[in-house]
Amino acid sequence: MTQSSAQVARTLPSSPASTRQAREFVNGELRRLAAGADVVDDLDLIVSELMANSIQHGDGGDIVVRVHAPSAKWFSITVTNGVASSLPPMDPTTWKVAATDLPTGRGLGIVRRLADEIAVTETAGLVHVTCRRRR
Repeated sequence: MTQSSAQVARTLPSSPASTRQAREFVNGELRRLAAGADVVDDLDLIVSELMANSIQHGDGGDIVVRVHAPSAKWFSITVTNGVASSLPPMDPTTWKVAATDLPTGRGLGIVRRLADEIAVTETAGLVHVTCRRRR
């Protein structure tokens, strides 16, 4: 099993087709790093939800997806995109799955349930969402 790895990244345009490309990239990298099927499935869904939010709420610029295995205990993915305007502080502990009668609002709640750790930072007009999952 790989103990740790260099971070690898893929830059994708802000379009719905990029969500599939992001999933394929994350899936391939995690399998290369010998991630278990449950970890691959969870991070695959997480990157899908983060891509959808980036496409819907971002500035329309490129989206960068990073995959990293920082230690023998963790895998992480980071999705970075530009924001259309300044965001209020984003606290992942408040992310909840919306009620079933609402048309949107489930994605971040799903991310929160699947990730073991989440960090959100905003720097120079870019939002970075990093989700970590135990091996």
